[in-house]
Amino acid sequence: MAIKKLFLGDMLIAEGLITPEQRDDALADQKRVGKRLGEVLVSRGLVTDETLARALSKQLGIPYIDMDTARVDPAVVNMVPQRVARRHKVLPIEKYDGGVLIAMADPLDVFAMDEVKRHVRSHQLSLVSGGPSGGRTVEMPTVEISVAPESQLLRALSKYYAGDTEEALAGEEAAGAEDTPVVRLVNTVMARAVDDRASDIHIEPDANSLRVRFRIDGLLQEVLSPPANLHPGFVSRVKILSGMDIAEKRVPQDGRFDTTVGGRQFDVRASTLPTMYGEKIMLRLLEKTAGLPQITELGFNREDTLSAYEGLIKRPHGFILATGPTGCGKTTTMYSSLRYINTVERNVITVEDPIEYDLRGINQVQVNRRAGLGFTNALRSILRQDPDVIMIGEIRDLDTASIAMHAALTGHLVLSTLHTNDAVGAIARLLDMGVEPFIITSSLIGVVGQRLIRKICPHCAEKHTVSEAIFDEIGITGPVECHYGKGCAKCRHTGYFGREGLFELLVVSESIKRLIIRKAPEGEIKEQALKNGFRTLRQEGLLKVTEGITTLEEVMRVTTGVE
Repeated sequence: MAIKKLFLGDMLIAEGLITPEQRDDALADQKRVGKRLGEVLVSRGLVTDETLARALSKQLGIPYIDMDTARVDPAVVNMVPQRVARRHKVLPIEKYDGGVLIAMADPLDVFAMDEVKRHVRSHQLSLVSGGPSGGRTVEMPTVEISVAPESQLLRALSKYYAGDTEEALAGEEAAGAEDTPVVRLVNTVMARAVDDRASDIHIEPDANSLRVRFRIDGLLQEVLSPPANLHPGFVSRVKILSGMDIAEKRVPQDGRFDTTVGGRQFDVRASTLPTMYGEKIMLRLLEKTAGLPQITELGFNREDTLSAYEGLIKRPHGFILATGPTGCGKTTTMYSSLRYINTVERNVITVEDPIEYDLRGINQVQVNRRAGLGFTNALRSILRQDPDVIMIGEIRDLDTASIAMHAALTGHLVLSTLHTNDAVGAIARLLDMGVEPFIITSSLIGVVGQRLIRKICPHCAEKHTVSEAIFDEIGITGPVECHYGKGCAKCRHTGYFGREGLFELLVVSESIKRLIIRKAPEGEIKEQALKNGFRTLRQEGLLKVTEGITTLEEVMRVTTGVE
């Protein structure tokens, strides 16, 4: 790209951003310190790096890129080594037909452009060097330049390349194996997942391609398509990090590792699964540095529901269950509840598989089946430790259920989770396990049914009016003013940003106990609960719609089957 002579100072004066005197002083300083005019103006605080980047974009006729919102392709990042990218403050962004887009802080640095082009073309040649070319001509991509603020580029470099240490910047010898395309790909995928608020990463091989999907706000989205030839190295890298056997490809494996991305610490649970085209990888990201939400922040929709739940967990004894499918936030509800009631006077012990949060002041026990420590025998041991409150990760069988409920009967507060569709279904599930009705009525004091529901993106929310008969369920007739997200870059054009809990609370009253004793059908128990003031998940969701938290479509999606 030919760069014409640039009079940046004159342009900034014309824009009213600096005065002629400030330009002249900066020009004099520029000659003394040997820096570009823009650098001097930014260092003096006369313009910001963003203002400078926009000015250069306008003057040179090249695109301006906001690196805080740009979507970066890991396969393209691999084209330029970390040491080169950091030295010249450049970052490859994306491929397009016949070309590669590069972001630069200083698009006037022709030496940097030459080096970047050399690495991009070398990378392209390496992709076809594994076999005979058959006489075909390798097409070299064109390199297009864009300009980005230096501060944003530095953040992006730390995010999309491994490490931010002096060793990482020291050159070829220091970079070593940590600066290979595969390592950069793994680090970039992790960084992109954190940036996109993903909870899970799926790396899936196909016949001729590789697909990367992120689970964002509960739904999978395809985000990247790295070259298929990087798949074996990606699998090996993850196996090494998580302590798996890299030579074993025939059976599934599990592992875990710790990593830091952008200053945030994560516990990563990794698993592999042999498929027709190679091993599929799944990575679950659990942030260690994320603050555990308060009970008031979980999403209880009404003050009466929250107060009722707080009343249950403040009781000295009893059995409380959180129910719902995998990934609906049950464990977070349990942890938040424990933190709410944990005091110096209480001995709180948990038995979990796995331990997902490190709770200060609480004794947490990790299940270890290989060593013979399961939920049942761990519970028996816990009861000899003089506990006041016990949290069991999950009720999986009759033995665990029986010990937990007998503990509640003998003066302990016991919290646990159970896989059922809704709160009322937990009673039928316990009966199906073989728990005697009189044990349930004597110990069970409440059941929380929950889901995670996507919230409307606050950056693109708009009002609209709907007329749906379904709102009759919560006593609203006629048009209802609601909100929806029209879609923007912040929410990846989904209209949703973040999630919160959707809760129903069944308090086991005397009338409910009488139905349990005679093993009444689930529908009859639910009917009585509604008479007692119980609100279903769908009814609670409809209330969230009227409050502008979520959409009717989202409520229908997560509550189908639990009307």
